[in-house]
Amino acid sequence: MFRRARIRLTVLYIVLFALVLGVFSLVFYIGFATVLGPSFDVGPDVSTEDAAQATYQIVVERIGLALLVADAVIVALVGIVAWVLSARTLRPIDEAHARQRRFVADASHEMRSPLAAIRSSAEGALMGEPDPTEQRRALTVVVDAADRLTKITNDLLLLARSDELPNDRSTPVDLSVTVAEAVESFTVGHPQLPRARIALAPDLRVSADATEIGRIVTNLLDNAIRYGGGAGDDPVRITTRLVEREAVVEVADDGPGIAPADLERIFEPFYRVHADQGGPEGNGLGLAIARSLATRNGGRLTVASQPAMGTTFRLSLPRTR
Repeated sequence: MFRRARIRLTVLYIVLFALVLGVFSLVFYIGFATVLGPSFDVGPDVSTEDAAQATYQIVVERIGLALLVADAVIVALVGIVAWVLSARTLRPIDEAHARQRRFVADASHEMRSPLAAIRSSAEGALMGEPDPTEQRRALTVVVDAADRLTKITNDLLLLARSDELPNDRSTPVDLSVTVAEAVESFTVGHPQLPRARIALAPDLRVSADATEIGRIVTNLLDNAIRYGGGAGDDPVRITTRLVEREAVVEVADDGPGIAPADLERIFEPFYRVHADQGGPEGNGLGLAIARSLATRNGGRLTVASQPAMGTTFRLSLPRTR
């Protein structure tokens, strides 16, 4: 599809240029022929009027031939330039289409597992004589799979809505207070995990949606604990501070780190670095949602990491007075 669109766009460029060049050449030819037209009486030094007319005709024909050759060369050059420009024009569309195909494939893959669990559990419960124990086990599997599907669906909806820029619900908030509330809510919801070490700077006023900033912090904290080894002896560290004119939140861990090739891909939906190495369960949407929400609130989310050296995620927001 991309190649066909590129060919159509290139042909359109060539046709438009050839049309303009053809009109220019025609006008130039007519004007030049008129200017060169003989307007003299045949004198003694000219043998005949036919000789003068023949000379004029040869000159005009050569001019016309030169114009045709020049037009052909220019059209060929324009065709090459149009082919290159059309590729540049269509490359973002092609990349967006590729991301869309990959997104649909990944979403289908993520939903296939819980749907298969629901189907197999229901079919197993319907086979043979009713057994309350087996039916209860099957229903438990169905409920867990349904919860996973619900979470994936909610995350997809949130990711879709986060692309709506800008956020019209931004209000002045204290970033440190918002971060503290998000960390406390996460700790209450996950009492089995160690508490993160926090160091918060006072009076970091930003204009943002407190709920969405809290979701970013929650996603980063959850990601750091599950993937960064934060559940061990070295807990996750969360700090807020002022960097030039920006209020910054950093979530750091001492985990295995992230390879340079994966640093930008981790923000793609459904991408998981340790998906094939028996890593923790997840749908790979947390960081994608976090970056989209950061952009939606006028900030940016970046990451710095090296293998075996830990990872630090940084949320930067413009500070307000």
